[in-house]
Amino acid sequence: MNKRIWIIVLLIVAMLAPLGAIQAQDQQVVTITWWSTERGRDTAATRDLHFQLARAFEDANPKIRVAISLFPSRAFNTRVATAIAGNEGPDVWTTYYAADIATQGFLEDLTPYMEASGFTPEEVWFPIGQLRTVYQDHYYGVPRDASAGFIAYNKDLFDAAGVPYPQPGWTVAEYRALARQLTDREKDQYGIGAIVGGEGCMLWSPFSFNLGTDVVSPDGRQVVGYFDTPAAAEAWRFCLELVTEDQVAAPAELQDQYGELVFLSGKVAMQSISNWEIPALMEQATFEWGVVEPPRDDENSVGIAWTDAYAHYMWSGSRHKEAAWEFLKWLSGPEAQRMAAEAGVWPPNGPQIWQELGWDKDPILGVAYAELMKETRVANYLRSQYFWDCVYPAFDNVRVRWIQNGERDLESMLAEEAAKAQFCLDDSYSE
Repeated sequence: MNKRIWIIVLLIVAMLAPLGAIQAQDQQVVTITWWSTERGRDTAATRDLHFQLARAFEDANPKIRVAISLFPSRAFNTRVATAIAGNEGPDVWTTYYAADIATQGFLEDLTPYMEASGFTPEEVWFPIGQLRTVYQDHYYGVPRDASAGFIAYNKDLFDAAGVPYPQPGWTVAEYRALARQLTDREKDQYGIGAIVGGEGCMLWSPFSFNLGTDVVSPDGRQVVGYFDTPAAAEAWRFCLELVTEDQVAAPAELQDQYGELVFLSGKVAMQSISNWEIPALMEQATFEWGVVEPPRDDENSVGIAWTDAYAHYMWSGSRHKEAAWEFLKWLSGPEAQRMAAEAGVWPPNGPQIWQELGWDKDPILGVAYAELMKETRVANYLRSQYFWDCVYPAFDNVRVRWIQNGERDLESMLAEEAAKAQFCLDDSYSE
């Protein structure tokens, strides 16, 4: 090879060297995937927030990139499970699971990461954030948010009827009496809205815990001995009679028009709601309204809060676990929580941001804050990974048999449904 060719080769090598250095530097940048959902009630602000959060995290962590994918909420968990089965799961995703889903092995145990980071959940999260993400003293998720249930009431309807507004410390008996008093079906006016009445009373509302009993065991594995007791029968009777004997519940046609939030119609005196419905009420309500803590079982009982939280999870098969943990830690931390709160999308997962924004003193949000600080329990439908397959049919069947079929032997009904649900649970856990 002559001298001229050697010179050309050396020049090419010199030119390629910086490119090689740049490529090596690029390889140090890790890209993690984050999957989340878009529900029908979500707004453009919800979609935008995902990207704003990812970009803010990247600015603070220049060696980590976040690739976002948003999917419809329907069958989202199946999509995630299918991806994991194909060894192509997301590094991080946002959804809700019963805590014992951890036994399936696809969730990363976050406890060692928390311990290494000096992270103490009980110091920063509301109680529900801890309950929803821990299984056998190990954390498998971080709470995205925190919401609470309470009662909204239409001040205009109360004023027109000359009835005083409900006050903190009220009871379920007073709630029922008000519902009857404020129902006038000839005027198309109803005492209560959707959810309370039927199975929703025991699933989606604070009445789940404030009727003197619990219809599913704390670990979600037992319904016999809970669902079929005399106390459970009384609780169920209260919920079901609101629809049939009292006839105070808004009809299905109103739900067809307004969805679950029939309170917006202006024809409903009271409805059990949560933080999720507040933005819609503030934007769309054409009447004066207020909120109050849920009623207690009786004057001597302590009200138990109905609270809930979505969570962010890490795949145990992630190839970038350290980067994924940094993202999870940031998502559950004060900067991301403040961004979500200021965007009006998700209520923060701990007291700090609520207090900083003055929400704890707000006449509306302060009620939610007080509930989030109370004793609480995990919702019935989030206690067992097999609830929807095994236990929900029992809830649904009770409603159908009582309301649609007119059956009234509630004790026998509950015993039959509990036995079927228990058999399904036992069989599922034995596998």
